[in-house]
Amino acid sequence: MGADNVDVFQRLVFGVPPLRVQIPALIGLSVVYSLVAFVAFSTFTPLSPDPSSVLPVAALLFLLPFLFAGELFHRALPDYPRSWSFFLAAVNQFVLFVYALVLSGANDVGNAWSIVWLLFITIYLINILVLVVSTGIDRYKRILVVALAQPAALIAAFYAYAGGDLGFSTYRHVFAFASLLIAAAFLVLVLAIVDYLIRTNTDVSAFALTSGILRNDRESLDLGVEAEPAVETLAIDNGKRLTLAAPWVHPGPLGGFGGGQLSGNVIDALNDGRDEHGFFLHVPCTHKEDLSNPSDAEKVLDAVADPDGVARASRLVHGDYGEIEFYGRRFGDKRVVFLHSEGIDDYDTGVFVRDVDASDLLVVDLHKHDIQDGPTKEVQYGSSEADRLKRHFDDFRDRLAEAPLHEYAAGFAVERTDQDMIAIVESVDGQDVLTVGIDTNGVTADIRELAASHRGEYDEVLVFSTDTHASVHELANMKRSNVEALEAAIERAVDDVSPATIGLESRRAAPLKLLKNDYNGLVFSVNILIRLTVIALAVLYALLVLWLFF
Repeated sequence: MGADNVDVFQRLVFGVPPLRVQIPALIGLSVVYSLVAFVAFSTFTPLSPDPSSVLPVAALLFLLPFLFAGELFHRALPDYPRSWSFFLAAVNQFVLFVYALVLSGANDVGNAWSIVWLLFITIYLINILVLVVSTGIDRYKRILVVALAQPAALIAAFYAYAGGDLGFSTYRHVFAFASLLIAAAFLVLVLAIVDYLIRTNTDVSAFALTSGILRNDRESLDLGVEAEPAVETLAIDNGKRLTLAAPWVHPGPLGGFGGGQLSGNVIDALNDGRDEHGFFLHVPCTHKEDLSNPSDAEKVLDAVADPDGVARASRLVHGDYGEIEFYGRRFGDKRVVFLHSEGIDDYDTGVFVRDVDASDLLVVDLHKHDIQDGPTKEVQYGSSEADRLKRHFDDFRDRLAEAPLHEYAAGFAVERTDQDMIAIVESVDGQDVLTVGIDTNGVTADIRELAASHRGEYDEVLVFSTDTHASVHELANMKRSNVEALEAAIERAVDDVSPATIGLESRRAAPLKLLKNDYNGLVFSVNILIRLTVIALAVLYALLVLWLFF
């Protein structure tokens, strides 16, 4: 993803531990936090707390309010996962612990009072912010009530212990409660203003987008312009038929929004029957070619063709131009070219094919960068870099056009497990080529190692990914792939090698919406949301400190 900065969502999505881990952790940490707080108060304050108070404090302050909130958030907000609810409770439990340590350093009762109320307000605001981001700002009224339950339980415990006996006037108590409500109202107002400003730019609620991505919802974006993108189909037939679909559509923007699940949908459809085999190929394009409506994937599938094949093809030709590499094969008067550059993430659609007939040539971006640390650069159409890459491409095509043809043999296997994978083995004139693909956005280190281990067995080993944006939940933390399943697919592909035909055909999809330049507005909106929210929270917190302490 890189250059578009939408991968900021990968840093917001994390693997929340299961409840069987979280609940025991809440219980255990409540005792640990209470014990450390007891030591801190005994050491740094004139108070002499009774050791017997450790367990009651652990239960009443550090545990029960958080177990209550963990269950409440899940039940009061539809579709809010219980594991997220308890994780939020665990975060607030840690916040309480930090404030307890700060409180042990208070130098007078007035400061202690302000610290305690800053704690209540902080927990309330954390709840509001997290719940708005993960469920949508349209539920703010319910969120304001639900988010208050946890700090209310802590306030009740505080007053039960000491809050009413500190000698403060009624005004100070009312002022403290009012500060909590004012801070909450201010936060919601800031979030609503940010959302409004972003809606005026994209007509999409950024909070609806964010919450939908976090929940992996499937939604259409009312953006983009009508287009009829080409859908190229490469078919290999050795008695079984392999259909490789290469639409000029980018799998994005994210998750179920637009065409984020396009690659998986195509792979599912191409492998729907017992004797049907297929996979998705990523052409060089950018997020401007994202689908606006996820249901338009059906229009892409309707344009997948059934090309006639030829039995003769060239050896795989390799061209290394330093900044970019090409691998190509000619079959009849048609060609397929794979390209890769370590420093480039995506390419505008016109960079390579602005004067090329799609029915004669398929261009595939291997997109084999590291899945966690890929490049961030896009090549813009009309730039000097684009012109230079196009000259390399034209030179390579001229070389490929002269490649002699020989008998073609191939075998393949599609692996449908937790990850969709494919292995293709091609044999032409004594040259054996292994191509492996995986439905991810980039490849993991173990896939690179697998490819390296096979380079002694094959003349060329190509690795590609589909550049899927189907699930940020998985991509954000993917470190390993199912290499055992891919190895098994390679073995089956080797056993399947036999005389084959290969063919290419291109069709236009029915009219559908691609994001085009609206994608830029969408990305700018998301980035504005992140930055404005962080700035607003920092300003809000600074104002709270000034308000309560001065």
